[in-house]
Amino acid sequence: MDMDIRAAAKKLILMDFIILGKYSLELKRKEGSTLKILLVQSPTGRPEAPIYPIGLAFIAGQLSHHELNGLDLSLNNEYRSMLRESIESFSPEIIALSLRNIDDSSYPVTYSYVKSFSEIMDVLESWKGIVIAGGTGFSIYPEIILERFPRIDYGIPGEGEKMFPELIDHLEKGIAIEGWSGGRMLPWKQTDLSSLSPPDYRFIDISRYNVPDSIGVQSRRGCAFSCSYCTYGYLSGSTFRCRSVDKVVRDIKELEYLGVSRFAFIDSVFNAPEDYFEELLSALEESDFGISWSAWLDQNVTRSQLVRMKAAGAVKVDFSPDAITDRGLKELAKRGKAADLLPAVTFARRAGLQVGINFFNGNPGEGFLAFLRKLWFMLRVRSTLGWKSTFVNIGTIRVYAHSPLAGYMRRKGIAPEDCTFFEPVFYRSRGPGDWLYRLFQRVRRLKHG
Repeated sequence: MDMDIRAAAKKLILMDFIILGKYSLELKRKEGSTLKILLVQSPTGRPEAPIYPIGLAFIAGQLSHHELNGLDLSLNNEYRSMLRESIESFSPEIIALSLRNIDDSSYPVTYSYVKSFSEIMDVLESWKGIVIAGGTGFSIYPEIILERFPRIDYGIPGEGEKMFPELIDHLEKGIAIEGWSGGRMLPWKQTDLSSLSPPDYRFIDISRYNVPDSIGVQSRRGCAFSCSYCTYGYLSGSTFRCRSVDKVVRDIKELEYLGVSRFAFIDSVFNAPEDYFEELLSALEESDFGISWSAWLDQNVTRSQLVRMKAAGAVKVDFSPDAITDRGLKELAKRGKAADLLPAVTFARRAGLQVGINFFNGNPGEGFLAFLRKLWFMLRVRSTLGWKSTFVNIGTIRVYAHSPLAGYMRRKGIAPEDCTFFEPVFYRSRGPGDWLYRLFQRVRRLKHG
């Protein structure tokens, strides 16, 4: 971009932000010119296993005609200086910031990611460019985050692959955005997965994500199961929206070409809908990849399907029954029966797969005795099916806005009617069940650091 265009781009023109009392840039371009866009993953503020920013990779895939740079601030605790250095060296005109999580959902000690996010906002306060925010954490609480952080010029809630390019066209050419009357909040627009360009796995150095399951492949969005604590339906729709199997296979081939040895399917439930699961599984069997993978399942998976998954490259599966009784499953709106869990875990281990099982403590319909059953289940499967290959996690439900459970807690008076659930709220047990769980979590923290 020549200097006179750069100077024109930096003129402070009161456009969309007149009402907000903020500066803005009207990005008027010569035909065929590009924008410099920095795609940033928000920092965690503490050392954590790296998670490849697949959401930003999808955004990058839709912006191939612009000059992009990727920056994952969660990879280094010096995230403020990392951002400053990147701005200085790349000179972006737009910074798109993804906030993946509000907190780590851990009880009784909860770690907030909003603090490190606010520190990034402080760094950007003096930067003279456009800041766009999005991501799953942002999308659950967009109004609150926009109110707390006036430095954000535009917020894109929900899926951003369609809205982000539309916003860029609006800023460049003044093209109107359907359903938007101005202001900082852009409308929700669900992406047509059939027209979605593949994620750009090269927008950021993927070699730094060498931890198992840190790199994701997405084959579908949304979820038809409506679990009471879940926000999948709110964020991506209450039906399964499946990508073309050919495109999913293309993503895996790209990862293999880039030297990735293992990835994780990040779909809500890999074995649903079953016809798509079977089609994808057949494609994986035929492709003969030299790359291993993991996936989340529910216990309706069959023994033969687990054997086929192993043959197709699977090395680990995770089950999330969350409850251990039929009543608990019903209260959480989970499908299946409690009796289905142990056979499914056993079949997976006999197929040669590592297995993870996730429960909640104190969830609706289950109390102290159910927690003891979960501890017994943990000891039983780990001692009989392999201590180092069978993992059980027992957490507590962190209730988020827009989940059915949030509405239930308000209706029952468990949470105030005006509760936003932005600050951590847990659906948890009381009395001995809570005391024992706190002791259990304290032991685990001491053991795992």
